[in-house]
Amino acid sequence: MGEAVFLTLIALHVLAATAWVGGALFFVFAVVPASRAAPGAGIPDALGRAFRPVAYVALGTLIVTGPLLLMLLGISPGMLLQGRFWADPFGITLGLKLVMVVLVLALTAWHDAVLGPRAHRAGEARATRIVGRAIGLLSVAILLAGLLLAQGL
Repeated sequence: MGEAVFLTLIALHVLAATAWVGGALFFVFAVVPASRAAPGAGIPDALGRAFRPVAYVALGTLIVTGPLLLMLLGISPGMLLQGRFWADPFGITLGLKLVMVVLVLALTAWHDAVLGPRAHRAGEARATRIVGRAIGLLSVAILLAGLLLAQGL
């Protein structure tokens, strides 16, 4: 039973990461260039509104499955309070990943709640593009950190 739960959580985590990172990269490499080719068409706004529920479900899934996977790997909350855990290569990688996750969550909230509406009203999307690129790059870095963690590093 434990292995089935673990594999299910991994599958959900990978699927959610695929949706999140794939969506972020799609926006950076497809939506933004398309919006430059057809300014005023509302492409980023329309696609952003359509993708936002998928993105938020993916983020929520990642936030729930990540800690559960750590627990199933035998990493208890008490271990996370020990300094030696964070000095180990696995702990260092996990710490970097968590910092990047917090940054992505903060940037996403800022992008969706502040920058996006402001850009829509003003017709200027430069700041949203910069933050979107940062979210995309950080998302890829988080994915790579996850791969390192899966290898025990």
